Amino acid sequence: MKLFLRLIWSTTTCGELNRQRKELAGPAVKMNISRFIGLLILCSHSIGHIVTICFVYTVGLEDDPSTKSRNLLILAKYVRKQMLSLNPPGYECQEDNGCWMLAFDRMVNAVFFGLQLKNVMQDIQGLSGNVDRDNMFKVGVLSGPFTSMGPHRTTGMADYFGPIVNRAARVCSNCEKGQVCVGIPLAQGVTADPPDFGDTVTVRWQGNKKLKGITIDMAIFACSMGRIQKRYR
Repeated sequence: MKLFLRLIWSTTTCGELNRQRKELAGPAVKMNISRFIGLLILCSHSIGHIVTICFVYTVGLEDDPSTKSRNLLILAKYVRKQMLSLNPPGYECQEDNGCWMLAFDRMVNAVFFGLQLKNVMQDIQGLSGNVDRDNMFKVGVLSGPFTSMGPHRTTGMADYFGPIVNRAARVCSNCEKGQVCVGIPLAQGVTADPPDFGDTVTVRWQGNKKLKGITIDMAIFACSMGRIQKRYR
């Protein structure tokens, strides 16, 4: 019954989203059907107004513009491939010159996305220049409620609004190169237990930090592949 109600909610929400997109963006901008289906799946697996926002920031892809451009195209291909390989798949909200804002139904999927992407990029052919494959990007993940969701005025893709977006971006900015980090907002005087993502993921506490522009403390945890390691292609 819950799944049925979620599907009704998601269909209604996505239908309204598409209607608003047409009004705001006009006929020149159309939502790709595969992206729309991806959003529908994401909505059907979400609970209430809870979402996991994941930012990917590109670092260390060479300073030469032509080399960086080629490497970004390769990285973008595998960002989307790994995002869509999950069940349910993630959703690409925004991309701006090698920085991605993605949405997932739950935190564990976003963490596995980041770790799988790090793993697969080790073996990718075609990267140009002296690229440090271990430190090509960093990933910040945060789960929580969002204020609203609507179409981006330019792309027509779904965009999330609320404190969760800025907080997730700050978690990503706080990461070291190559890290996949999770942020847990802390109430005053409260500590956060490390999240449990199963035996395949090792989680290490990086400290409780005050992030720029964030009024509450954030517990930061770095994630890495644990005892069981698997190559994803």
